[in-house]
Amino acid sequence: MKGRGITGVWEVVVEGAPFEYHVMTFHADGTMLQSNPDSGNRMSSDSNGMGTWRADGSRVRGAFVEFTVDRQDPDSVSRGIVRFDVEVGLDTFTGSASATFYDLSGVARGAPAPARLRGRRFDAFALIPEP
Repeated sequence: MKGRGITGVWEVVVEGAPFEYHVMTFHADGTMLQSNPDSGNRMSSDSNGMGTWRADGSRVRGAFVEFTVDRQDPDSVSRGIVRFDVEVGLDTFTGSASATFYDLSGVARGAPAPARLRGRRFDAFALIPEP
């Protein structure tokens, strides 16, 4: 698992997000998934994010899409695009992200929201004690 670039499962702290703790999975085919607890954001409910990524050496850039709904007004739906740029080490990555949310007709609902990313590779086998 180690030494495979970004491919794998990561615990990610997103400084600047309404709820900072996320899990991201990067697949070898250039697709990725992002998830965080639904009720971590008290104002809106959001779907899992799904997107694509591309590596250039140890630098990885990509984006994912997610949908959010206002908890007080379920008719208020947004489409969020989160772009990210990270530098990958052996078991960590650091970088930045920018999230822009749009109404369903494509009009931005505000300025892009910046965030800092810190990822740590998740290794299930490191958690399993040797027999």
